[in-house]
Amino acid sequence: MDRALELIDLTLDDPRQRSSAARLREICRVREVLLDFLVGPNQYGSTEVTLQRYFDAFAVAARRASV
Repeated sequence: MDRALELIDLTLDDPRQRSSAARLREICRVREVLLDFLVGPNQYGSTEVTLQRYFDAFAVAARRASV
């Protein structure tokens, strides 16, 4: 959890992310949902499966962009 939060925070601090408000909102949202799932009351009703699907979609998009 600590490493995940560190990477998210580093991403938020990266000046290259400042060009897209939508991107910043999405990164902040994933941080919020992840913390809610791991240590909060899970008010969003996240599960391991739903989080895995969410992150898999980004992995697929990143893979497509690099090919």
